Amino acid sequence: MSYLPSHFTSKNWESVKTFIELFPLATLISLHDQEIFTSHIPFIIFDNKLVGHINKENPQFQHIHKSRVELIFHAGDAYISPSEFETDELPTFNFAKVHLKGKANFIEEPTMVESLIAMTNQLDFNFKLESNHPKIPALKHFIQGLEVSIDEFHGRFKMSQDKTESHFNKAKTLLKKSQEKRLNLFLNTLSQ
Repeated sequence: MSYLPSHFTSKNWESVKTFIELFPLATLISLHDQEIFTSHIPFIIFDNKLVGHINKENPQFQHIHKSRVELIFHAGDAYISPSEFETDELPTFNFAKVHLKGKANFIEEPTMVESLIAMTNQLDFNFKLESNHPKIPALKHFIQGLEVSIDEFHGRFKMSQDKTESHFNKAKTLLKKSQEKRLNLFLNTLSQ
């Protein structure tokens, strides 16, 4: 068996693209001087590349230009207990992720502003960002636009697809419930 099995892996660009549009916050991973760097940055698909921005105080900013990177987009995960099924199962973990590799490059300021507007339009139906917004000139001093080429990608969607249809559907429901329950539990621990 290869890792991950084909029934848990998707190379379908339309599925991966939809996933990224719905879950744009990625873990950006880079390697510099034998040290691994990670950041969490939202990206949108813009002119067949992924475009985002990085804070200039972020340590990755110093080396990310022209670097090979990996992006991981996350949609959730869940422990799946055998007690939920009538069949003889073992515990497992189901998840939905997209992995993408490419080369990062800085982009010019006008393209960065255009991508910020496009990102806001994609994610927010109640607020319209305009290029003449009074805070954009100050923001441009703190962030750098970043594009990542799409050299290779795949979705890792492990949802018990190798089981019966009813098992598969129940596993999806359990993932959704587990995600919401654990998020609520965590949010209740936070204080201001």
